[in-house]
Amino acid sequence: MAEDKPQYDGGIISQIGLMSSFASIFGSLYIYFVADDQLLGIFVGLWAPTLILISREVDKMMGWMAE
Repeated sequence: MAEDKPQYDGGIISQIGLMSSFASIFGSLYIYFVADDQLLGIFVGLWAPTLILISREVDKMMGWMAE
């Protein structure tokens, strides 16, 4: 019988990455519309998925190292 592993539910690093991505999105909207720097606003907004992916992968690696 196969051993059931607990499902990955995300840790503190994933949550920090998610909050950072929200900050990136809201910051990019502010820069794009209020500060009127469209290229910088797009650049800042592109970091949101990167922050989520990196924080999730680091969180997974830390879980694997703890096993």
